[in-house]
Amino acid sequence: MAEIKSALELALEKAERFGKASKEELAKERYQEQGRHLAVNYLKGEGDLEEELKKLPPEALEPVRQAVKEVLLRNITLPRDETVDERQRRALEGLLLAASNKKGMALLKKEVEQIWQQFLQARNGAYQQLKASFSHQLTSYARALEAQLGARVRLEVEHLPQFQEEWRKFETQLINQFEPVLADRKERMAAL
Repeated sequence: MAEIKSALELALEKAERFGKASKEELAKERYQEQGRHLAVNYLKGEGDLEEELKKLPPEALEPVRQAVKEVLLRNITLPRDETVDERQRRALEGLLLAASNKKGMALLKKEVEQIWQQFLQARNGAYQQLKASFSHQLTSYARALEAQLGARVRLEVEHLPQFQEEWRKFETQLINQFEPVLADRKERMAAL
């Protein structure tokens, strides 16, 4: 049965046939592919990233580290829910393991954690404020509706289209405010 090859392997073979890639470039590509696999496995909770990095030959260490950091940095984003998810936390821990400058990475790790906390506090605070504002308006609307229908009416603020629209606008502004700060830290982390 024929061996199934990855797109990368096929591209490298083709480049090698045409003489466009040197042996060093091919080796670097293989090391980077190995690094990507290590990072994905680490994010899945499989394997020991630190031990795997220790096993590498000296010439492989830097390309593997770079590839690991690229994958992990893609998982460092602003929280989508009320908390930072476990994959994001694991990616941040992995960056510390893959860093050549552990002290510098530890400082940036703390900064990213602070950015996450500030974002969540601002987001949750704004959500509660917007909800309170709409609740006040909704209470008077519900009373009028109850008087008209002659029955008790229960309306949920979060389900109102106007609330959802206002929330999306504010959340977009908040993301636009925090995203560049996070991107700066990620760029600095990639260099360590």
